[in-house]
Amino acid sequence: MNTSSSLRPRGGRAGFTLVELLVVIAIIGVLVGLLLPAVQAARESARRSSCQNNLKQIGLGGIGYADAKKGFPPGIWDNVPQANTPGDAANNIPGVAWSAMILPYMEYQEIYNDLVSATSNWTVNWQQTASGSAVGQRRIPSYNCPTNISSRLANSARGGFGQLNYPGNHGLAAYTGYPNKVGAFNVDLKPVALKLSDITDGLSKTLMAVERSSTPEIAPLASCGGSPCPWNGALWVGGRLAGSAATWHCGVTSPDVESYGGGNATYLINRSDASWGSDWGSSSPHGAGLFAVYCDGAVTFISESIAQTTYGRLRQRNDGQNFDPTSF
Repeated sequence: MNTSSSLRPRGGRAGFTLVELLVVIAIIGVLVGLLLPAVQAARESARRSSCQNNLKQIGLGGIGYADAKKGFPPGIWDNVPQANTPGDAANNIPGVAWSAMILPYMEYQEIYNDLVSATSNWTVNWQQTASGSAVGQRRIPSYNCPTNISSRLANSARGGFGQLNYPGNHGLAAYTGYPNKVGAFNVDLKPVALKLSDITDGLSKTLMAVERSSTPEIAPLASCGGSPCPWNGALWVGGRLAGSAATWHCGVTSPDVESYGGGNATYLINRSDASWGSDWGSSSPHGAGLFAVYCDGAVTFISESIAQTTYGRLRQRNDGQNFDPTSF
């Protein structure tokens, strides 16, 4: 009798051996490891595109405002723009930013109307009433770069108000005297602070708004005077009141909405030579540079290795120096 056939297991193999199962798991792990960077790169590409589109919308909003009002809004609408004492703080009326004033031209008419109501038609500071502070806490997606880790949160580093990752271009450096700002926005006491004809270098050669990150650096990166930068971003509603006698920029906190660049090493892209410099250097979480929008609505990526003098000239509206934005 042939016993060999009767001893064979019926129905084929019963399943995988342990070794085979481990091999399959290892292969799946390798494949996932290969795919993850590609997925992450695709996501970041989408976030960068969204960030660029935000600046495009801001550019169109600024141009829409300028067409309707015959000029750009003030960086901060302030009835005492040259005052700088603690007693002046509450008198900064209405204290709203350029980014609040262009909202109707970016399809945010409802938020704009609520802000007008909360300030009694621009007759009180936005932060002086509960309703004004409540409006200022709202998040506006077009003002948040999605690459930032806190893109969906209020700006806890700036009073918990709504975040702005694209502060307006106020020129080379902070506190050079409000009447002498050379960027696209001035601090002023009227709704139109700058006529288009004042931008003598040309709309396509002058920056309107530039990125500022709200993603803190992680060691060992050290941009601010050799220390990691918190990169606190900005606010869309306006500058907060700063009335303490110990506050050296008493009145309205203009870095809440202002952006500077090229004045000296403190105002470089993605870094600063000052340990307190997160307010002063423009920055982005994209790496190697940042996105910016020009006064004609064009958006470009500016390398962090751009020459300081060239960067400074892009920040000035009337220095007589013209550059091709696509070359940066």
